[in-house]
Amino acid sequence: MRPPMPIALTHEISPRIGECELTHLERVSIDVDLAVRQHAVYRALLVECGFEVIELSVNRDYPDSTFIEDTAVVVEEIAVLCRMGAPSRRGEVKGVEPVLGRYRPLARIAAPGTLEGGDVL
Repeated sequence: MRPPMPIALTHEISPRIGECELTHLERVSIDVDLAVRQHAVYRALLVECGFEVIELSVNRDYPDSTFIEDTAVVVEEIAVLCRMGAPSRRGEVKGVEPVLGRYRPLARIAAPGTLEGGDVL
């Protein structure tokens, strides 16, 4: 019996991506159409690598929502829901939580702790 196909959660590009969080860079204009095309290539490569790709749109109003890897740290046994350092991003976790809950038991980082999954990826 073949093991189940691995799953990759992605999130569509927010139309507000130009308002994304910046810490160490100067803000420059983001070509949203180009970002959408690049994201489509990324999803296609995941499929080519054998992943079932699930694309979410639950956090469209969050400029950084395409960086879905920041919302949780997922390992075989559990998904740890993050509490992101930027208060403007914390609502993203709520949108992703029900989807992750279909695949893993959930735990969460409690205040005052902060963690972004992309930082430990």
